Amino acid sequence: MQSNKYKILSLFVAVLFSWGCQEIIEIDLQQSNPKLVIEGRLVNQRSFQSIKISESLNFYDTAGMKPFTEALVSLLDADGNFLVYFPYNPEDSAYQTRNPLELEIDKSYILQIEAKNEILQAEGKILQNATLDSIYYLSAEELQNLGQPTFGDGYFLFVNGSLNNEGIEYFKLDITVNDTIRNSRGDFSNSVLTSEFFGNEFQALPIPGSYDEEDSVGLELYTLNEDVYRYYEEFISLLFNDGGVFSSPPVNPTTNIKNLTSPENEPLGFIQFSSIQRKSIVIEKSE
Repeated sequence: MQSNKYKILSLFVAVLFSWGCQEIIEIDLQQSNPKLVIEGRLVNQRSFQSIKISESLNFYDTAGMKPFTEALVSLLDADGNFLVYFPYNPEDSAYQTRNPLELEIDKSYILQIEAKNEILQAEGKILQNATLDSIYYLSAEELQNLGQPTFGDGYFLFVNGSLNNEGIEYFKLDITVNDTIRNSRGDFSNSVLTSEFFGNEFQALPIPGSYDEEDSVGLELYTLNEDVYRYYEEFISLLFNDGGVFSSPPVNPTTNIKNLTSPENEPLGFIQFSSIQRKSIVIEKSE
């Protein structure tokens, strides 16, 4: 019996010792050459059009991403004819047109980037936007009186309108409340839309989220080309990937930017070509 006690005590001491001698192992992940990371939104609004370019980092790099400043960026028409340069603006860390520029609806464009002895191009069309005829709100109590379900308290927004193009259309809806954009993971996943779910004519189409009295709400509806819509879909899947055994391995979303010089060396990111439709409303305080 005494020997069994010593054996148990020895085992307990060995376990404690092993706990105290844990070693942190750094996995030798494969390092790769930096890739260009490109992001931009070119629109039919007269403004300084701009894109940002940086370089990717390896897993153990501690420095933040820095702008890539040695690119030549230009906008071409659908036939490849030069339209305007985007010189680098160090104040905004972006490549930006020197003067305000408005892209035209129903026209296609090519954004061309020359960097690292390679030529990159993204193509897109400025599609006609939906028509948002009206925006209005109802309180949770009003919805309940109409026999409609509610998810929480406050006020809920709705829009009436119609689509202006044939076939399935794709959109991104940015919502600003009191000058602050809603950009949580859930907000972002609800911001990417397809007309498959609401058709050509829509009445009482709900806007995601709930709102409070005296909120000032702004809506910006952007048209999307299908390739950018698919990019957003893949990005949203990454946002909700928990890394579990039933989750697919994470991969970078499919870019709409082609490398004409080295097709196998695609950059990361995307260029969005969009028209904009804006609406705003203030939720008035109840008397």
